[in-house]
Amino acid sequence: MLAPLPLTESEIVTLEAAAANGPHPRMRRRAQAVLGHHRGLCLGQLATLYAVGYNAVSCWLLRWQRHGVAGLAEGMRAGRPPKLPEPVQKK
Repeated sequence: MLAPLPLTESEIVTLEAAAANGPHPRMRRRAQAVLGHHRGLCLGQLATLYAVGYNAVSCWLLRWQRHGVAGLAEGMRAGRPPKLPEPVQKK
């Protein structure tokens, strides 16, 4: 079991802002999970709360520890490449 993350006041403010106004819903969820862990929820509880696997929550916490709020950002996802050329996509 991971001990609750100790966060500074500025980290809490940063995470609360990301949880409320992050550019992507998954980033907001990750920020909420880090705050929840800081406040005493265990990984299993967070996994149940966010309907993800235990390992997913663990990865979110590790990314937070290593990269800060940038580690919670939405990255590239696998999937089918777009059919439209890039200039047309941006319209």
